Amino acid sequence: MVLDSEVKITPPDKTQDARKAKHALRNILAAGAVLLLLVILAFVFRSQILTGIADYLIVNDRLEPADVIVLLNSEVNTRPFRTSELYKKGLAPLILIARSESTPTVDLGLVPNDTDISVGVMEKLGVPADKIIVLPFPGGVTSTMDEATAVRQYVLSHQTHRIILVTSAFHTRRARWTFEKVLAGLPVKLEMVAVPYAGFDQTNWWKNETGLITLNNEYIKWFYYLFKYR
Repeated sequence: MVLDSEVKITPPDKTQDARKAKHALRNILAAGAVLLLLVILAFVFRSQILTGIADYLIVNDRLEPADVIVLLNSEVNTRPFRTSELYKKGLAPLILIARSESTPTVDLGLVPNDTDISVGVMEKLGVPADKIIVLPFPGGVTSTMDEATAVRQYVLSHQTHRIILVTSAFHTRRARWTFEKVLAGLPVKLEMVAVPYAGFDQTNWWKNETGLITLNNEYIKWFYYLFKYR
């Protein structure tokens, strides 16, 4: 009778296992050290990093005389004031602003429409009423895209080659992108004016509750526009 050969069982190589465990531990420690270094650097340079995050959103051009100044709605305590300054400096003969949507409280006569507030501010600051054109829009504008569309309708019927676009600092990049997209194909050049906020700027926005919310909301809207209107 032929007997099967005996099967030899090789015992595990404990030295090799120990070497692998030591190698894995070194990798973990190295990764941890890199992560710790990044955390330390982020803390040390936090002001520069956070300022850079805000700076990305801001577009502020060197201005030349234009055909019109376009004032975007909202921030009535800052934007119309800057717009009035630009008009009085002679940078454009007309100011355009699209009619904002009326809220239920506006319809009840309890508060004025945002557009009317901006117009009132500019008139109080010396801008002649006949130099302010309120652009109509079905139902009133509710977004930057609506405002760009309203301006496009004006440009199509009026000789307009250069526009000074006035809006709040963090809104400038998205506003320029939107207007360039809507005005594509028309011989119009945009000049952006970044209006400072009251109470914070790109160097300290994270220390201010309103600044924190404003920057956060602008990035959300910016990514939304890039996705929706790409």
